[in-house]
Amino acid sequence: MSDLQPNDRPPPGIDQISTHWAVIRDPVKFVMRYAPAIQGYLGVFLKNPHDVEDVCQTFLVRVLERGHVEEERLHGRFRDYLIVAVRNAALAFLRRKPNIVHDNTNLDEIPTFDSFVFPGDEEWISRWRRILLNSVWEALEHHQRETPGNLAHTVLRILADHPDEDFDALAVRVSALCGRPIQSPTLRKQVSRARRTFAGLLVTEIARTLNDPTPLQIEEELINLDLMKYVRRFLPEDWRTSCKLLDAD
Repeated sequence: MSDLQPNDRPPPGIDQISTHWAVIRDPVKFVMRYAPAIQGYLGVFLKNPHDVEDVCQTFLVRVLERGHVEEERLHGRFRDYLIVAVRNAALAFLRRKPNIVHDNTNLDEIPTFDSFVFPGDEEWISRWRRILLNSVWEALEHHQRETPGNLAHTVLRILADHPDEDFDALAVRVSALCGRPIQSPTLRKQVSRARRTFAGLLVTEIARTLNDPTPLQIEEELINLDLMKYVRRFLPEDWRTSCKLLDAD
């Protein structure tokens, strides 16, 4: 087992992270990351899958054509900006769509535009939370590939997939995946390091979705998204003052 290699890049501070909106600036990365959540959210209230597809494609094509999200319009949390933009796209679609009445349709059963109601914020938050966690898992996999001897992604994935197994059984699974014997004590050390790495990556990912983030804003967002449980026990005690986070690129 090896610790982070000496030639690893030093982790950036919040002041560096706040200006690195790479995914937001890159339209292709934007579409790849956010399209599933946008489509899933639209599917909650636009019951017709063709309508969902139309709105989602129109919205994402507009992002691709514009090339990026204008940063001067971003204030606070990017997830708030994005949900407003998605809802506006849905409303614009509904305004354009003609009402089609079939002979056997009761007019009273046709929803009017004024009565249209979006689902609660929790629906969007749950999908946003999934985006962040997926991004952290991808960053953890990248971290493992770039760090010789590190098994962070492998051990946490095994632990998540088999939560009821003890470390001896988990060590057998990890050994089979790695092609070399991993003993239970070694696995425990790898899991401990992996959890700290995951926590740092999650904090970094949260910081990237905030405009000029502070430790307090990051902490509030972790709580609002019900993600604090993933980091509370694994961040260094002085993280709020040091703000030394792992690079999620």
